[in-house]
Amino acid sequence: FMEPGAVIVLEMSKRDYSLSELSRIVESEHAKILSSYITTNLDSERIDVTIKINRQEISRILASFERFEYQVKASFQEGDFYDSLRDRYDSLITYLNV
Repeated sequence: FMEPGAVIVLEMSKRDYSLSELSRIVESEHAKILSSYITTNLDSERIDVTIKINRQEISRILASFERFEYQVKASFQEGDFYDSLRDRYDSLITYLNV
């Protein structure tokens, strides 16, 4: 997961999983799936599908997944991480200056 981009985690039933369908949705928004990973929940028929996308702006991709009734469990964008890190750093500096 070293390439720039975003990560999306989808939850779905095992029988609904189709990488070609997920790829079609992502590519319809002019993006590509760089990698994918499936986590199986042993207690149920549900799986988590983690996909790495080659774009950092994924709001349209997330909207497309929701439009096709996929459950978006989580999404991570590079900018979000750095914004959160910057906020924590600023809070620490403010605390130290007091």
